[in-house]
Amino acid sequence: MDQKVKNARILFKVLAMFTAMFFVMAVVYGIMNGNLNDMIPGFIRILRSPAQCTQDMYGVSVPGTYFNMGMCCLLMLVYIVCCGGKDSVNSGTVAAFFLTVGFSSWGMNIINMLPLMIGMQVYALIKKKTPASMMNLGIFATAIAPIMSEVMFRWPGYNATVDGVANVNTTSLNAFKESGLEVLSNLPIQPTGILIAFIIAILFCLFYPALCAKAPNFHMGCDLFNAGPPAGFLCLMTIGFLFKVTNIGTGISNGPGQSTVEVFEFVFISYAIVFLICFIIGLALDKDALKNYGKLLKDSGQGSDFIEKYGIGAAMINFAIYGLFILLFYTCMKYCFGAKFSGPIAGVVWCAFTWVAAGAHPLNVLPIGIGYVLISLVSTQVCPALGIGADTGRLGMSTVGILIAFSYATGMAPISGKYGVIWGILAGVMHFAIVTLIPLQYNFFNFYNGGFTAGVVAFVLVPFIEHYFIKEAK
Repeated sequence: MDQKVKNARILFKVLAMFTAMFFVMAVVYGIMNGNLNDMIPGFIRILRSPAQCTQDMYGVSVPGTYFNMGMCCLLMLVYIVCCGGKDSVNSGTVAAFFLTVGFSSWGMNIINMLPLMIGMQVYALIKKKTPASMMNLGIFATAIAPIMSEVMFRWPGYNATVDGVANVNTTSLNAFKESGLEVLSNLPIQPTGILIAFIIAILFCLFYPALCAKAPNFHMGCDLFNAGPPAGFLCLMTIGFLFKVTNIGTGISNGPGQSTVEVFEFVFISYAIVFLICFIIGLALDKDALKNYGKLLKDSGQGSDFIEKYGIGAAMINFAIYGLFILLFYTCMKYCFGAKFSGPIAGVVWCAFTWVAAGAHPLNVLPIGIGYVLISLVSTQVCPALGIGADTGRLGMSTVGILIAFSYATGMAPISGKYGVIWGILAGVMHFAIVTLIPLQYNFFNFYNGGFTAGVVAFVLVPFIEHYFIKEAK
């Protein structure tokens, strides 16, 4: 059997292991907290909730959230099998899988994923490509899944009051409780909305592959979230036609907002166990896995496929060590800055994990994290001490939006890997500075906001580095 096929089958089983983990988490949490009977009803409420970023699905149901994460994983595995891609699973599939599951605790679900995944197969049919060849991009296309939920449940006529529930412009769960309003999490589906969702999905998927093919020219391959800028641009166009041309309002979704539920110990132990299993698998697959992992840590990450270059054993070791690194980074943010392990943070661990097999490792991501922490201290400590700006609403490493944004900033790992630690730190600083501005442009309907921002930073920073600090060959 070809080695690529062997690796593909191993990776498929590893992805199945992660899928099982989320289902186990749903059941165990439900039993521990006496709300197992809310797992399926909670999951159904999540399916019928608004999906604009960022919704904390813990506010709907914690066991339902983990069950939703498992169902999203399961849908991707079924999609891979149906596309005939079980023997074609690669580092790109791993990236698409973990990026998508990372959203499933704050907006992604099997209903808003499906139209886009099918839309990419329509593209494959039109262009006479094999389903397996478009499999990864079909999963990446779920970037605009929030739009699918919006048109299926609310667009164009969900205004003022429907079913006795006011559609209020706020993201705060506490604001809902104080006002006596019900959080929207059980919306009726619109039959015409399903048709509109599929039309938008197909149109999106007709443009998306073409833009993704040219995206590296935009950021010179220094944003691992290659699908981020195309998703951002197409989302802008879609929102423009849906809401600006029609003059339909796009207030912030009154879904579950940010809940007060936190289950840090449960999440940490669950994730750490599966990372430990990955370490054991890596050692079992290759006796030279640790030696090859030492070589992997010297890789810049630009255009890298760790599985092909260093073997699947070393790649699995990176699954373990890099996964623990990301988990410990967020743990430090909790204990040093007071960050809470809410639904989004439990999810974005996996968004940060995205390029574990294709460019990201602890040494090229750490400088970006340092940059984030340093600029957050400037915002929260230095500026107030100097009397600059208002004290309320400052961005720091306890802010949910910033913690989410860091997971995408990891996509700039090739900048620190190729150009050095200082440039990696600066990339993190620049990403932090602009990442919260971008979502406003498309009303929080694009999951790949941070990937889009990483592309913008790379577009500005990399040519500057090349122009002033890299000597051209004579």
